[in-house]
Amino acid sequence: MRLSLEPSEAQCGVAATAMMEPPAAAAQRLPHSQVVHGDRNVRWAWLGSPTTRYDHAALGSNALAGSLHAMVATRAGSTREVVYRLPANRVFEDLVPRLVDLDGDGRDEIMLVESDVTLGSALLVLSVPHADQDWTVMARSPFAGTAFRWLNPVGLADFDGDGHPDIASVTTPHIGGVLTLYHFRPPQLIPYAQRRDVSNHRYGEREQQLAVIVARPDKRSVVIVPTLQYGALQALRWTPAGHFDALQEPYRLAAQVRRMTPLPDGGCLLLEDASWWRVKLAP
Repeated sequence: MRLSLEPSEAQCGVAATAMMEPPAAAAQRLPHSQVVHGDRNVRWAWLGSPTTRYDHAALGSNALAGSLHAMVATRAGSTREVVYRLPANRVFEDLVPRLVDLDGDGRDEIMLVESDVTLGSALLVLSVPHADQDWTVMARSPFAGTAFRWLNPVGLADFDGDGHPDIASVTTPHIGGVLTLYHFRPPQLIPYAQRRDVSNHRYGEREQQLAVIVARPDKRSVVIVPTLQYGALQALRWTPAGHFDALQEPYRLAAQVRRMTPLPDGGCLLLEDASWWRVKLAP
């Protein structure tokens, strides 16, 4: 398999999905953050309680979220708002709640970047309340180790072919970024493979989507991610030897990566020169 790029029209010809009207309560969300709509038990999710108690502007502002809000379906067919509030030493250093189903029960969990004032960032997976239950911390990754060390998720896929979803994320994408794969082993997310010198985020920008995951028939998915300087793409795949192999030498680009969004067979790439490209994995 090799990376294949071909010029494309804007958005790679994919029409934007019409956004449903979010609940009125979401108007109080963290500025520039996303309201996420779901079709399972979580109908809406957003970040709230802006705070400057963690002075790190990796995402363009030192105003970060102190709470997570979700509108969840009730057994009576209505919805109710549930709120998860962080302690004073932590924030959500993120702009989008990710609805995931890591345990395969058909219900949403929510994955976010949680940052601690002394330990730095970690991935957090929360179980959403239903009936009279409380929020539950299902799993957390190791913290980055010190304040202002951040990570940016890539997404979920089966990377090792065991039939269960794993999590891919880049730790410190601005300083020697490390692509890391995690097994979901409650109450932990356990790292099991890494690859250095990649990045899926520019410091100080709100855009978090610079990498995509491509599913493969053999159940070992491929991560397409920029190199640390954003001027080339790498296609990386986990091997049974326990590490990432590059499918080829980095694919050099005419300009730096600005955004890359997933497509069924690859990604839609926007470069800094405003050109659009369709990225595929060729046999």
